[in-house]
Amino acid sequence: MQSLIRLGVRSQTRAAATNLQKLLEAAVVVGAIACGLVASLPALAADEGNVLLDGIWLPVAMEFAGQPFPEEARQGIVLEIAGEAYTVTVGKEVDKGTVKVDAAATPAAIDIVGVVGPNKGKTILGIVEVEKDTLRVCYDFSGKDRPTEFKTAEGTQQFLVTYERKKP
Repeated sequence: MQSLIRLGVRSQTRAAATNLQKLLEAAVVVGAIACGLVASLPALAADEGNVLLDGIWLPVAMEFAGQPFPEEARQGIVLEIAGEAYTVTVGKEVDKGTVKVDAAATPAAIDIVGVVGPNKGKTILGIVEVEKDTLRVCYDFSGKDRPTEFKTAEGTQQFLVTYERKKP
């Protein structure tokens, strides 16, 4: 609940607060996904305009278990990618780790491993796609199954995030 207060979301119920905390942890994981792509795939899409994923990414749309992620919470998330490392900042919380990408899979598969922060020691399975300055990631926060499509469903711990590259 303290994380919610830091984000300015004071009117949430206890259940909503728990779900939002899971979403925040999931957002951290999403950063890890993008990181692995930088090291493994210089350009994921066929479009010539794609560039390496190194840089800063900001979420523009998020959903967890079929429900939209609260906009006020989404606005406090920043993903930074440098080589094989990722850092996701959610307010003052920081999560760091590594990502392994299997570009031969369709869609591209990723394994995210948290090293520092709320996801330390966790492995989270996901899928990812990149088109120009847009990065889309879907993963199962439970760590049990890899999603097969870019959507979430009620009653699951699936998390879908669309990022846009921050312009200099």
